[in-house]
Amino acid sequence: MTRQLLVDAAEHAERAAEAVDDGTAERLAGVADDLRAVADESRSGPDHGWMAKRINTLREATSNADEGVREHADAAIESISEYREGVPGV
Repeated sequence: MTRQLLVDAAEHAERAAEAVDDGTAERLAGVADDLRAVADESRSGPDHGWMAKRINTLREATSNADEGVREHADAAIESISEYREGVPGV
Protein backbone atom coordinates (compact mmCIF):
# COMPACT_ATOMS: atom_id res chain seq x y z
CA MET A 1 0.00 0.00 0.00
CA THR A 2 1.67 3.15 -1.18
CA ARG A 3 0.44 6.68 -0.93
CA GLN A 4 1.77 7.30 -4.45
CA LEU A 5 -1.33 5.46 -5.68
CA LEU A 6 -3.46 8.16 -4.06
CA VAL A 7 -1.34 10.88 -5.67
CA ASP A 8 -1.74 9.14 -9.04
CA ALA A 9 -5.49 8.94 -8.51
CA ALA A 10 -5.57 12.65 -7.66
CA GLU A 11 -3.70 13.51 -10.84
CA HIS A 12 -6.14 11.51 -12.97
CA ALA A 13 -9.13 13.08 -11.24
CA GLU A 14 -7.60 16.50 -11.85
CA ARG A 15 -7.09 15.74 -15.56
CA ALA A 16 -10.69 14.62 -15.82
CA ALA A 17 -11.79 17.86 -14.14
CA GLU A 18 -9.78 19.90 -16.63
CA ALA A 19 -11.49 18.13 -19.54
CA VAL A 20 -15.04 19.14 -18.56
CA ASP A 21 -16.54 22.57 -18.09
CA ASP A 22 -19.71 22.16 -16.09
CA GLY A 23 -20.45 21.39 -12.44
CA THR A 24 -18.77 18.04 -12.95
CA ALA A 25 -15.38 19.75 -12.99
CA GLU A 26 -15.93 21.03 -9.46
CA ARG A 27 -16.88 17.57 -8.17
CA LEU A 28 -13.86 15.96 -9.82
CA ALA A 29 -11.51 18.67 -8.56
CA GLY A 30 -12.91 18.11 -5.07
CA VAL A 31 -12.08 14.41 -5.28
CA ALA A 32 -8.56 15.29 -6.46
CA ASP A 33 -8.12 17.67 -3.52
CA ASP A 34 -9.41 15.03 -1.07
CA LEU A 35 -7.02 12.40 -2.44
CA ARG A 36 -4.04 14.73 -2.26
CA ALA A 37 -4.90 15.71 1.30
CA VAL A 38 -5.00 12.14 2.58
CA ALA A 39 -1.87 11.21 0.65
CA ASP A 40 -0.03 14.02 2.46
CA GLU A 41 -1.31 13.17 5.95
CA SER A 42 0.92 11.40 8.41
CA ARG A 43 -1.82 9.20 9.87
CA SER A 44 -2.58 5.72 8.62
CA GLY A 45 -4.61 6.82 5.61
CA PRO A 46 -8.22 6.65 4.48
CA ASP A 47 -10.57 3.82 5.35
CA HIS A 48 -12.67 1.72 2.96
CA GLY A 49 -15.78 3.85 3.34
CA TRP A 50 -13.93 7.07 2.55
CA MET A 51 -12.41 5.56 -0.58
CA ALA A 52 -15.70 3.99 -1.69
CA LYS A 53 -17.36 7.40 -1.49
CA ARG A 54 -14.70 8.99 -3.74
CA ILE A 55 -14.95 6.09 -6.23
CA ASN A 56 -18.72 6.54 -6.32
CA THR A 57 -18.34 10.29 -6.92
CA LEU A 58 -15.93 9.63 -9.80
CA ARG A 59 -18.33 7.13 -11.37
CA GLU A 60 -21.41 9.33 -10.96
CA ALA A 61 -19.72 12.52 -12.12
CA THR A 62 -18.36 10.95 -15.29
CA SER A 63 -21.19 8.59 -16.23
CA ASN A 64 -22.27 10.85 -19.10
CA ALA A 65 -18.85 12.29 -19.92
CA ASP A 66 -16.88 11.64 -23.07
CA GLU A 67 -14.44 8.75 -23.35
CA GLY A 68 -11.33 10.79 -22.49
CA VAL A 69 -12.82 12.00 -19.23
CA ARG A 70 -14.02 8.51 -18.33
CA GLU A 71 -10.56 7.09 -19.04
CA HIS A 72 -9.03 9.45 -16.46
CA ALA A 73 -11.79 8.66 -13.97
CA ASP A 74 -11.28 4.93 -14.54
CA ALA A 75 -7.52 5.31 -14.01
CA ALA A 76 -8.18 7.18 -10.76
CA ILE A 77 -10.59 4.45 -9.64
CA GLU A 78 -8.02 1.79 -10.51
CA SER A 79 -5.35 3.52 -8.39
CA ILE A 80 -7.72 3.95 -5.46
CA SER A 81 -8.80 0.31 -5.72
CA GLU A 82 -5.20 -0.88 -5.79
CA TYR A 83 -4.42 1.21 -2.71
CA ARG A 84 -7.58 -0.11 -1.07
CA GLU A 85 -6.42 -3.74 -1.45
CA GLY A 86 -3.77 -3.06 1.20
CA VAL A 87 -6.12 -1.44 3.70
CA PRO A 88 -7.19 -3.74 6.53
CA GLY A 89 -10.87 -4.35 7.10
CA VAL A 90 -13.84 -4.94 4.82
